[in-house]
Amino acid sequence: MSTTETVSACMLDCPDGCSFIVATDDEGGMRIRGNPEHPFTQGFICAKTARFPERLAHPARITTPLLRRGEGFVPVSWRRALELVAGRIDALRATPERMAHVKGGALRGVLAQASRHLFGVLGATNTSGSPCDEAGSAATVLDFGALDQNAPEDVLRAARIVNWGRDLTRCSVHQLALVKQARRQGARVLSISPDGGGCAEFSDRVLAVRPGCDRFLAAAACKALLERGVAPGVRAAAHGLEAFQALLAAHDTAALLDACGVAPTDFAELLACYIADGPTATLIGWGVQRYLHGGENVRFIDALAALSGNVGRAGGGVSYGISSGRNFVKWATRGVAPAPRSLPMHALGRALLEADPPVELLWIDGMNPVAQLPESRTLARALRRCGFVVVVEAFMTDTAEQADLILPCALLTEREDLAGSCVHSVVNYAAKVREPVGEARADFDFVSELGRMLREPVPLPAAEECFRMALSGPSTPFSMDELRARGFMRARWPEVAFEGMRFAHPDGKFRLPGALHPEPEAGPEWPCALLTLAHRDRINSQIDPQALDAPGEGPGLPPVAVSPGNPCLEGLDPERPVFLATPAGRMPVRLRLDSGVHPEAIVARRGGWMRDGRCFNPLIAAQECDLGGCTAFYSQRARLEN
Repeated sequence: MSTTETVSACMLDCPDGCSFIVATDDEGGMRIRGNPEHPFTQGFICAKTARFPERLAHPARITTPLLRRGEGFVPVSWRRALELVAGRIDALRATPERMAHVKGGALRGVLAQASRHLFGVLGATNTSGSPCDEAGSAATVLDFGALDQNAPEDVLRAARIVNWGRDLTRCSVHQLALVKQARRQGARVLSISPDGGGCAEFSDRVLAVRPGCDRFLAAAACKALLERGVAPGVRAAAHGLEAFQALLAAHDTAALLDACGVAPTDFAELLACYIADGPTATLIGWGVQRYLHGGENVRFIDALAALSGNVGRAGGGVSYGISSGRNFVKWATRGVAPAPRSLPMHALGRALLEADPPVELLWIDGMNPVAQLPESRTLARALRRCGFVVVVEAFMTDTAEQADLILPCALLTEREDLAGSCVHSVVNYAAKVREPVGEARADFDFVSELGRMLREPVPLPAAEECFRMALSGPSTPFSMDELRARGFMRARWPEVAFEGMRFAHPDGKFRLPGALHPEPEAGPEWPCALLTLAHRDRINSQIDPQALDAPGEGPGLPPVAVSPGNPCLEGLDPERPVFLATPAGRMPVRLRLDSGVHPEAIVARRGGWMRDGRCFNPLIAAQECDLGGCTAFYSQRARLEN
């Protein structure tokens, strides 16, 4: 039996952006392993991607277009499916705001932007904000003028690493490997988290912080730094330093520490990391921003790193993230006018129900919003009230169940594309290894066909032209032929962002926060923050629909973890059914005690589906963060009850 090996790449909603080797045999077998030549992948990949061949061949996979008939679905041809969509687009062309497009990042890439181009040209309603990282991204741009960071390998030059809540064991196994290597070389790692989670695995010390209150801890450290006196070069690079000093002078250090729940001795340990000789690298987790004041959390951490002289320095810097598309010229939105209206992602269900004029055609791709967004039941009801809902999907998710038409998409290894990462600056070539299963098709192909079928056609460029345009920017001085030949190419970006403390604002200086807001009062009725954190074995809601439990969890109710000191345990009978409750309702859960969890937190792992009783988002209210239209998932107050 002969085996063929092909270089391809991951395009899932994961920061690592891996390059991998796909081995296929004559009998249709497939195995995926990390590309040893890739500078970031380094020859290994996560277990989720290694098992992706099981997902490709899963018996529950949708492999033909499905049209709703009554309470179920019937197969239809691609021609019939696209004719139905084209007819509705033609009928709504004069009032394009009655069409809406919801796109997520479940399948990234250059060609994956095809639907964005089609509906952008049509002038359809789109969405604003993000369920994930926009508050932190907006904060970074406000502070430094651009969303940039040191190369991930630069952490190996750090003397210390302060990790503000990034659980690398669940969200970035390659950054985890780098941090572990840095520790072996002598770097000390201090993690700050309301959960602890996997941080203990790669940290010398984990400090517990009250959920959502990182800004008070960072503000206390900034205040101490300013009282000691910052370096002249740092002072010269800071815009508005006097106003920032006045802001902090109005806050007592003891009160700041009380607000974040950190003891003075632990605070001293943090402060030592930022005043000691040698560079300190700062990692910011993708969760610090998911609070009502999440952008402010990030801004104060940025301020601490900058005031300590650790930004623009090898071995230092602040690593929050970069845009996974920053290496590519955005062909899909070139020449496209702004949408006539946008629906806020954090409250999509309410926005659809209240839309005037109403949405009569809704296209959803790259996302399972019913399971992924707050107020899931409201969103499911809103989808049922839309005139015609098209969902591009490979499985019968909570969102697909509400569709009028399901279009089966090609998955990894079944389509060609280019992909980036929100951590590293390597452009990966994702080769098409084999044909899609059944009648599934690549999004770019069927969106292009749909555009040609319209009464007034919307032609898409050929795929090769899209690739050429995407690679026409200054950071990618290489061709598609070179990428196909090698499998990846490193884009041109500095190893050290903002080197020499030269920032991307017009005056070259960094900015400081202008306000420090108190945390909203919790109240005794809802004493805990519900933290729906990343799952080790799932990427958001992209999971195996017949294996909802991760290995070792076992079947049954979704688990939640609390501290033995959690106030909800008082009066709770563990022998009776336990419920997680919020003002929106309650759901049965399985209780687990974990001393690493903050006493005011309830930790759940996201990714389950609503129809299986494993989705927490029906209990989470639609709240917006202070920046970027981000969704404030973690500001949901909750309790446990019998």
